Amino acid sequence: MDHQFAVLSDPADVPAPPEPDRLRISGCSVVIHFAHRLTDGLDFSQIFEAGGLPTIDDDRSYNTKVRAGSGLVYSALFDCGPLPAALARVVGSSHADGLRQAVVSLGGEYVVTALPIILSMPGPITQETAAVELTTPLTTDTLLRFVSLLGAPDTSRLLAEQSARAFARAVGIEQSDIEETWAVEGAVAIQVWNLDGTRGRVSTSMYAGIDESALYAWEISALLSYATDHLLEDGLWLRRSPRSVFGLVRTGMAFFDDHMVFVNSDCCLEMAHLPAWLRGRSQFRLSAYGYDSSSIFVWTVGILRRIVCYDLSTRYRSVLADLAIRDEISPTEQSLLTRRRVQRAALLDRCDGFREKLIESRNRRLDEWAERERPTEQVVATLNRDMEKCETVSLSLLRVREDREKNRRDSLIAMMGIVLAVVQIPDFVDQVAGWLDSRRWGLLGVSASLILLPLAVLLRVRRRRVQ
Repeated sequence: MDHQFAVLSDPADVPAPPEPDRLRISGCSVVIHFAHRLTDGLDFSQIFEAGGLPTIDDDRSYNTKVRAGSGLVYSALFDCGPLPAALARVVGSSHADGLRQAVVSLGGEYVVTALPIILSMPGPITQETAAVELTTPLTTDTLLRFVSLLGAPDTSRLLAEQSARAFARAVGIEQSDIEETWAVEGAVAIQVWNLDGTRGRVSTSMYAGIDESALYAWEISALLSYATDHLLEDGLWLRRSPRSVFGLVRTGMAFFDDHMVFVNSDCCLEMAHLPAWLRGRSQFRLSAYGYDSSSIFVWTVGILRRIVCYDLSTRYRSVLADLAIRDEISPTEQSLLTRRRVQRAALLDRCDGFREKLIESRNRRLDEWAERERPTEQVVATLNRDMEKCETVSLSLLRVREDREKNRRDSLIAMMGIVLAVVQIPDFVDQVAGWLDSRRWGLLGVSASLILLPLAVLLRVRRRRVQ
């Protein structure tokens, strides 16, 4: 069972364009992601084991959906600063709690922080967890503007700085220990979980997965296309062709017919209506994770995998370019390259093997779907080749250095042999005695230099090789 369903069978099944404000959202979660690369030599697994980072220890957590030995760390949410005022203004909120984020890592020097923002009308959800309180339900246009502003350069940079500071503080490291932080583009996850504001919809009715997804196909396709600028204003998403809508919404994924998940290269979107059956587990997950969707949990780990693969690929291309212009390498540097390669190969194995650590087949299928939309297989294959090339080239450069050191050492030994032979000549010893008697210090200094200088050079070479 692959849990995928045909929502629309043909472009002719796409309904007529609706009114722009037909779908009104009373509660949703928007999750954005930031990548952090620690300085060389730091391993987040060791930092995590030292303690200090809050974790989720509950049988309702998403950790229960992952087999032991995955290496995954997914922390509890912790404070990461205020919501920028511009974001509150976009949704017309007069009250916004502080932001929270979670740390996600498979070890090594890479960490992703998942920052969920809950937008909700006042109610049970906002009483239990931090949220941006709405005064009116969101329209599709308003939610699109909010997501677009999250990705605007100024807002994204501000949130990235807040995320890095809060991450460093939470795990007990200096901010300088984070070599680089950047916003992950094309990684937004959205869960619409309260449709009470939608006219004509009964609050006690659960979301009818296939039927309602077909009904709201235009709105769903718009949210999946948040990265397309020209669809963000004045309801322009209603002017796209039915075939475009069909291409985005024709297939969804669900376990029960009370929700529907859609994935493309930029977004993971889940449609649901929790008030019809607000269970304690859903309330707990909204509070602990900022969303109630195992699909978003899997999507987030997929984002981490993508960051590791793409960034390591870029860095190893740079290492290869540097080695290409070198004529030798020190033993210490070559040893470090080998050690890093072993560590990063282990990290890549954890990334590649994570899917098989997912207990439920629906989550494995979701991860496969996301991977098809934004594949990393070719990147990983190229990365593995580049890592092997770095190892081969560095060993060759080390051999060049060793050959040069050997030739230099052989030359010095030969020179020393000549010096020692000269010293052992009786006439030379008598000559030195004569210079002493006549106080010819210049000749004595030159002779001493010819003897002591090669010895000093040999000693220096030996010390350098030991280091």
